[in-house]
Amino acid sequence: MPSNPMRNLSEYVKYDDYLKMEKAAKDFENNGRLKKVMRGSYQLLIRLLFFTGARISEIVGTPGGLVTKCMYPPFDQKKRMCPKWGKVGDDSACIDSECKYFRTHVLKAHHGIRVKDVLFEDRLIAIYGKNVKSKELKPRTVVIDEETLNLIKVHIEKYSLKSNDKIINTNTEGTKAFISRIGKKIGLPWISAHKFRHGHAIFCIQNGMDIRTLQQQLGHSNLGTTAIYLQFAIDDRKKVYDKVFNPKPNRVKVQCPSCGFTFKLKKNRDIEFEDKLRTIFD
Repeated sequence: MPSNPMRNLSEYVKYDDYLKMEKAAKDFENNGRLKKVMRGSYQLLIRLLFFTGARISEIVGTPGGLVTKCMYPPFDQKKRMCPKWGKVGDDSACIDSECKYFRTHVLKAHHGIRVKDVLFEDRLIAIYGKNVKSKELKPRTVVIDEETLNLIKVHIEKYSLKSNDKIINTNTEGTKAFISRIGKKIGLPWISAHKFRHGHAIFCIQNGMDIRTLQQQLGHSNLGTTAIYLQFAIDDRKKVYDKVFNPKPNRVKVQCPSCGFTFKLKKNRDIEFEDKLRTIFD
């Protein structure tokens, strides 16, 4: 059964949510005790999540390894629901090596965004995304704003980061836990790293970005995946619809010969248009 995209996107990070999370991250870093994470990393991380739409693993990196999935119906990947999933020694595993619902795949190691991946002059960041068909990580470029670039530059200079150093020195699991913790603290218990990605896409669509550009920004191989976000471009759809089925009355632009002020007048078929203009300006 296909998933319901509206249900899947019912909760996403709006711009106001992003501002709250950014402030909460800043407060945490200013008041908390950081052990290994460089101060400023969490605040910059929150901004990168919302302003790039990149996956959390693409920003902070992730180690490689073997990932197992149990696709036992209802296909929600919850291993504990499978009757063949049980204890094997000190671990949990599928007790049937030939089970048709058991899946494994190799998760490629990911280095995250490094200093050399940021192209300051071009306002681009090279994002190395997931590509299950390739043995190597392949980059895509995402456009980024000047303010975020300045924050990255300050962060690099503050900690004297080298070319191959990661911008954000955290790991995927620790970052997810941090986002969940501060989300609950500020009254957004539903928030997760991936909901920033949805929020970025919806914010772009609502502010006029075309679907092809968004596809390149998100790194979707299938345009249909990106098209899911079009359901949120309600205002744009209304404007296009009204041009076809609810056109505005015929109006003309008129400029006052005295003051130069320009305004629009609706044509009146009952009165000669030139006579009407004379009446206005005499």
